[in-house]
Amino acid sequence: MTNIVFTVLALVVSLAAMCYLRNSDPKRRRAHRLPAWQQKRHPSVAWLLSITPGLVLLGLEVYPAFIMWFAAYSLAGWLIALPKPK
Repeated sequence: MTNIVFTVLALVVSLAAMCYLRNSDPKRRRAHRLPAWQQKRHPSVAWLLSITPGLVLLGLEVYPAFIMWFAAYSLAGWLIALPKPK
C-alpha cells in the first residue's frame, strides 16, 4: 500500500509542475493564439520540481514506486500536452 501512496504523491507534484510548464509555454500559447504569459516564467524550477519526486523515491530506495512513477510520468506528460487549451 505504501508504494501506491508514494507513487500518487510523487505524481501529483510532478503533474502540477508539468501543468505549469504547459500553461506558461510561449510557443504553445502562440500556436493556440492565446495571450502571452504575464507573470515571470520559471521553467528551470518547474522542471526540477517535476523530476525531484523521482529522485526522492530513488533516495528512499522505494524502487517499485519509482518504476510506477517513471511509467506514469511519461504517459501523463503526453496526456497533459494532448488537449488544446480552452
